Amino acid sequence: MTDTVAVSGARSTADAPGPAAPETAPGVAPARRARLLRRPTGLPWWFEFVLLYGLYKFYSHVRNGVGEVHDRAYANADWILRFEDATFLAWERWLNDWAQGSDLFAAVMALQYATWHLYLTAAVLIWLYRYRRAAYRVASTIWMATTFFALVGFYLLPTAPPRLMQGEGFVDVMRQTSSWGWWPTSGSPAANSISNQFAAMPSLHCAWAAWCGIVVFLLVRRTWVRVLAVLYPLMTFMAVMATGNHYLLDVVAGLALLAAVGAVVLLVARLVRTRRAPVAAA
Repeated sequence: MTDTVAVSGARSTADAPGPAAPETAPGVAPARRARLLRRPTGLPWWFEFVLLYGLYKFYSHVRNGVGEVHDRAYANADWILRFEDATFLAWERWLNDWAQGSDLFAAVMALQYATWHLYLTAAVLIWLYRYRRAAYRVASTIWMATTFFALVGFYLLPTAPPRLMQGEGFVDVMRQTSSWGWWPTSGSPAANSISNQFAAMPSLHCAWAAWCGIVVFLLVRRTWVRVLAVLYPLMTFMAVMATGNHYLLDVVAGLALLAAVGAVVLLVARLVRTRRAPVAAA
C-alpha cells in the first residue's frame, strides 16, 4: 500500500536518508496519530485465535444462556423510551418514521445494517494485522475488550429494541425490506437463532463502527479515505435507529463504552512501553 506511515520502528518514506522533514510534511501528522496505537509488546500469532475463540465462546454463552429475561427486557426498554420522550431524545422515532415513508431510505438503511457491521470490521482487523502490525495489538485489544464488556451489558441489562415495542409506532424495517435484499427478517427464527434479540444496550453495532472509523482515520493518510472513515460510523448510528433496532441511548452507551475501554487500554499500553524503554535501552 502506498499510504504506509511510520509506526513502532516500521520503515516508511519518512525514514529515508536526507534532511529532516518539516513539521508540515504530509507524513508527519499520520505518524503522530499512529503513535497512539503503537504496541507495547509483540504476541505470537496463535494468541489471536485463542482470544477470538474465547470471545466467541463468551458470546455464545450470553446469546444462549440469558434465561428468561422477557419481562426485564421490556421493562428496561419502556424506561428508556419514556426517558427519551421526556427529554426529546427519541431520535429513533422520527428516523423510523422516515424509513417507513421512503422505500429508498429504508433499503439503504437495511442494507447498511445487515452488511457493513461484520464485513468492514473484519476487513479493518485483517488490514491492521497485515499492513499496520505495529498498531494491531492495541487497536485489536480495544475492539475485543469493548466487545467483551458490551456482552456483559447484554447479560446484565437485557433490552427489547424499538421494533419489538408494541403500540409505539415502530416498524421493523429489516422485515419490511427483506424481500428486496438477502438479509433475514429481524424477527424470524433464522435471525433469532444467531443473535440475542434483547441485546440492544449498549449498541455494539455503533461501538464497532466508531472503532473502525477511528482506527482508519488515525492510520491512513489519504483524505478521501479519512472522510469515509468519519461518514461510516455516522451512517451506522442513523441505520441502527432508522431500522428500529436501537434507541439513541443505546448508541450513546456504545460510544461511551468504546471511549472508556480505549482510554484504559491506551493508558496501560503507555505504561508498559515506559517500563520497557529502560530495559530496551540497556
